[in-house]
Amino acid sequence: MTSCSARGDPVEAGLQFVEKCAAEPDIRSLVSEFQLRIRDFGFTHAVCGGWVGLAKNRVYRFFFNEWPPDWLEYYMASGLMPDDPFVLEVRRRMMPYTLRELESHKLAPRSRALVDAVYQYGWREVLGFPIHGPAGYQGLLSVAAMESLSPSPRHVATLQLMAMTLHDRCRAAINFGVPTKPLPDLSAREIECMQWVAVGKTDADIAQLLGISPATAHYHVEQAKKKLAMSSRTEAVALLVLHGVI
Repeated sequence: MTSCSARGDPVEAGLQFVEKCAAEPDIRSLVSEFQLRIRDFGFTHAVCGGWVGLAKNRVYRFFFNEWPPDWLEYYMASGLMPDDPFVLEVRRRMMPYTLRELESHKLAPRSRALVDAVYQYGWREVLGFPIHGPAGYQGLLSVAAMESLSPSPRHVATLQLMAMTLHDRCRAAINFGVPTKPLPDLSAREIECMQWVAVGKTDADIAQLLGISPATAHYHVEQAKKKLAMSSRTEAVALLVLHGVI
């Protein structure tokens, strides 16, 4: 078993990366640097994304995915994402978790099959950082390695801070990443109305805030729902949150 400490202490570099996330406008540059920084902790691959909704109604957005092409092809072709225990665990966790932790849980057959496939492929350590946001938003950034690791709590905490900071930058970049469901164009007024819906305002509230009639406010909200193909205001807000629009 390899210890992260044998590679030197990467904490300071990790904190510098967090500071850079606040100043660097190029998201792709930050993602590339993150890929390099995690190697100092012993990890070689990473994936980052977010989603809203449940079961078949869940909508995903990948921000970046650096899995090996053959593993990614197997994962996507097998349709395992809804049963991925790393994804499912986000509902129950606020703190990081490992593949070994999930392996000890009582898993559904397809989830167990995925864990078995992970080991068969050669992965030996996977560390997940759950993300929770507004309007039911959930996300996950995972890092993985093909060797056994023993990251210290200090290193895990640094990686968590790096992951959360980068994830937030990625989500806020509206045109970054690969959403599985393209977002239709909304008018500036529709977005403005939905921003107020997101904080609990009624049509009457929105009308007063924007200087329009309640009927007009209602029209803009309904148009946004129609374009987004969502049946409720909550679902529409959640989708816009996923895409970083609000």
